[in-house]
Amino acid sequence: MFLNIHKKRLGFTMIEALVGVFLMAILSMGIYASYAFGLKISVHNRLRTEAVTMAEKKIEAIRAMEYKNIGVQGGIPPGILPATENETSNGTIFSVKTSIRYVDDALDDKAPIDPAPADYKQVEVKVNWPTNLEDKNVILNTLIAPPRVESNVGTGVLVINTVDSQGNPISDCNVHIKNNDLAPPIDLIDQTDINGSLSLPGIPSSDIGYAITVSKSGYESAQTYPPYPTSTFNPIDLDVSIAEGAITSKTFVIDLVSHQNIHFADIYGTNLPDLTFSLTGGKVIGTTVEAAPKSVYVYDQSGLLSDAEGKWNSPEIGKGPYYLSIANEQYNLITTNLSPPWSITAGSTTQLEITMGSKTDNILVVIIRETGGETPVVDANVKITDSTGALFQEAVSDINGVVYFPKIETPPKTFIPGENYNIDVTKDGYLPGHEVGVISGLTDKTVILSKQ
Repeated sequence: MFLNIHKKRLGFTMIEALVGVFLMAILSMGIYASYAFGLKISVHNRLRTEAVTMAEKKIEAIRAMEYKNIGVQGGIPPGILPATENETSNGTIFSVKTSIRYVDDALDDKAPIDPAPADYKQVEVKVNWPTNLEDKNVILNTLIAPPRVESNVGTGVLVINTVDSQGNPISDCNVHIKNNDLAPPIDLIDQTDINGSLSLPGIPSSDIGYAITVSKSGYESAQTYPPYPTSTFNPIDLDVSIAEGAITSKTFVIDLVSHQNIHFADIYGTNLPDLTFSLTGGKVIGTTVEAAPKSVYVYDQSGLLSDAEGKWNSPEIGKGPYYLSIANEQYNLITTNLSPPWSITAGSTTQLEITMGSKTDNILVVIIRETGGETPVVDANVKITDSTGALFQEAVSDINGVVYFPKIETPPKTFIPGENYNIDVTKDGYLPGHEVGVISGLTDKTVILSKQ
């Protein structure tokens, strides 16, 4: 007979205890996360309630104001209300933004049929508060009618349109309007609608007083300018005038921004760093005040500098013709891969390769022109021979009607200083051209070709 003795287990093993602690930790974390989220929602709802109350009080205060004073400082209509202010409630700082606009109601026709399009004012109050949740603002709107019959006394309508060079409207374009001639001054930022238009009824009349700038990310900007002599030139787009009871329309043409990359190298392909140059071009914004006026371009920069690799990359610039000039004690410009002035198209990146020649090197630059000396002859064959008639080198003129020697070859060719070299130029449809040159440093020779 066997005697079975069963002993009662007391307590838990170490593994069971650890498992229990782990499960309790997970349960506690879930309870804490739920509690924390609930607390966050509770705080958020409290802040939202305070923001709604704050916005309602702001609108009621605006309703109690004199109609003529209902406007934002620097805005249209002008008024005494700050555009942005901070208010504190229960230790939380709220940002209160007020926006007021005139409304041209279609019920009594719209401008230009309606002689007084500033029918009433639309008030928007937006209250923001700090929170980690996405929804963190409330917006309340109201309409306020004038206490008497609407009037256009002292005001007009300004309509701003933004389009590209193809006539397509540009929506959501930022419009900045300033007028420091008025009291109070106007300093307003708004946006064009889906049709690329912004209409501002009830704008105070002013003579050449409204400076307007339009801009949008990815597009070139455009602006108006005060007349000469406030501007140093005669602008094409003058600051805008608003006449009482009249509609003034202003259209701005802006296109996608472009970039210009420039590379400087000598005739042997060696990069030229620290080369100073000037670049002018883009949109024509006016003319100089000289007796023989010249075009004034929106982009006009001097003192530009190539980097260690002989390169310069432009910031965002607009489309249009561009001109480059270099004044350097050591190098002269020989030719470029683009014929100046070269044109930059909207939304493009243009690569300009500039070939320079050292003034002290024995280099021959041949410039081939048609009779009259203005039109370059492209793809003309240029043959260089020495005084014995032996061929030195032969090449074809580029887009600028330019070809230079010596060309890179192995073994390298070099000119003998003081010796006469024959320059013979031929091209189908032209009579042959001939010149003789003595090479001493960087030497230019122009050959004129006549058509057959």
